[in-house]
Amino acid sequence: MSRRDDFLERPLATWRELQLSLAAVLGTQVEPIKFELPASSLLPQIVNFLTPAAGELVVFFGSLFFFLLSRNSQRSHIVLMFRTQDARLRALRILNAIEESLTHYVLIVTLVNIVVGLVAAAIAYAFGLPSPALWGVVAFLLNYIPYVGPGIVALILLVLGLISLPTLPAALIPPALFVAFTTVEGHFITPSLVGRQLTMSPLALFLSLAFWTWLWGPLGTFLATPILIAAVVVQEHTMPSDEVSLPE
Repeated sequence: MSRRDDFLERPLATWRELQLSLAAVLGTQVEPIKFELPASSLLPQIVNFLTPAAGELVVFFGSLFFFLLSRNSQRSHIVLMFRTQDARLRALRILNAIEESLTHYVLIVTLVNIVVGLVAAAIAYAFGLPSPALWGVVAFLLNYIPYVGPGIVALILLVLGLISLPTLPAALIPPALFVAFTTVEGHFITPSLVGRQLTMSPLALFLSLAFWTWLWGPLGTFLATPILIAAVVVQEHTMPSDEVSLPE
């Protein structure tokens, strides 16, 4: 038996077992397994799906690179757009505060992603999946893309489970554990940490993710929190709120 046949043997056997179980419940016969790969139509679909996303990433990272390259001159141009000295000082304070807040945000997200990578590697190791360290690194990198990245990692764990584990229920456990952890992390842990550090409401973070994802897709999901951070900083410097003490 070739390595390719051995690679596909366990998933096919699992699928056959599921078919037999459904047939026994429904009282029907099971036809032989037939897998047809429409390569001529599948490849254009994959290309059509990946091309816009790749184009958005190229434009985004290209713009970010050139912006960082000319950051000081851009800062000077923005500040000099204002006429009065007070307005220029305020603009400079806003730009410094945005830069500091975004630095804190990237640091927090990076620390959280390290934990996510360790959890993914631990799950893969505990269930005997191949190359657990590799999938931990993949989970760390992909978790910078909320929702989409963890979904890809869960799909990878599912495929590895179908190949390496003997039964379908056993193969479903690793991705289920990872999805449960990343759900708690994405909806509660990270919003709470980022919100507490940057004085933002977790509800505002969630609504920002929903809005920018709807508007720009995965790239909007990636940029939602930085945009909200910048907006909060601008609001705090342009419309400071008066602190009112409640009566005791």
